[in-house]
Amino acid sequence: MRLFALETDIDKLKRPFLSADEQEIMTVYFHGFRFFIAFTANILWTLFLVGVLIVLGYARIPPLWLTTSGSVIWFFFIFIPIVKAFLDWRYDFILVTSDKVIVVDQSSFFHQKITPMNLENFASVSTETQFWNLFPFGMLRFNLKEGTGEGVDLPYIPHVHHVASKISDAITIFQRRKDLRRYGSGQEG
Repeated sequence: MRLFALETDIDKLKRPFLSADEQEIMTVYFHGFRFFIAFTANILWTLFLVGVLIVLGYARIPPLWLTTSGSVIWFFFIFIPIVKAFLDWRYDFILVTSDKVIVVDQSSFFHQKITPMNLENFASVSTETQFWNLFPFGMLRFNLKEGTGEGVDLPYIPHVHHVASKISDAITIFQRRKDLRRYGSGQEG
């Protein structure tokens, strides 16, 4: 289903990025902790807002004004970030193919960012632990070759070491295929 810029059908998003001879290696979704952190922070802000409204209620400010202004503040500054965090967690993913890595960021109903990166441009793939490595996720870091752009850091990747290993293998296979096309098989007949 498509709703403005948000596409909920992941296969529909993948299709245009796969050429005929290209194969999907893996699709990686972000860990649920990504949403949990944002949700918890916004619940704490909700409690703070309710506390402020209660204190202002004791200061004899009209209840209609308090509920109206409190609802507007809550909607724009707490509810919308919760929805954004949910969409970021539920519909963002990384697609690894035999030729490229595609990072899909659907951060709202009105914004979608898709970043395809050719495996040829990768210098290395590295990982970093998060939250003292207490949870089964970490940060995935794409270091690109000089002159091809900035590196990309992606937090909350489940089983990040396994994902980095698969991407590293895909890069190695891609480079070998490229060298075979360029230099031939090395055998003379």
